[in-house]
Amino acid sequence: MLLTLIKTRETRYGIHAVLIETNHIFGDKKLSEVYIPREENMLNLIYRLDVYKSGLWIQGRKIDWLWPNRKQRRQVETYLRGISVSREEIRIDITEM
Repeated sequence: MLLTLIKTRETRYGIHAVLIETNHIFGDKKLSEVYIPREENMLNLIYRLDVYKSGLWIQGRKIDWLWPNRKQRRQVETYLRGISVSREEIRIDITEM
């Protein structure tokens, strides 16, 4: 599975981004908007994403993104955990708009 994180707007405190599930057959699906603090900013590459009960981890590092609300965060993590349990690898492509 491929997720795309598109950095849409940058402020002096961090970056606003959109998390999208990329699917070439059924079309892309927007999962959530997130806010990434400046110290959590990553290079524009493709990373492996791990989903645990404690949250999302990229390359062995826990990510501390700010979500619009707790319910949306739980929904996205539950959805990604279900995919992870099926042993499908999840990759995240970080790009800029």
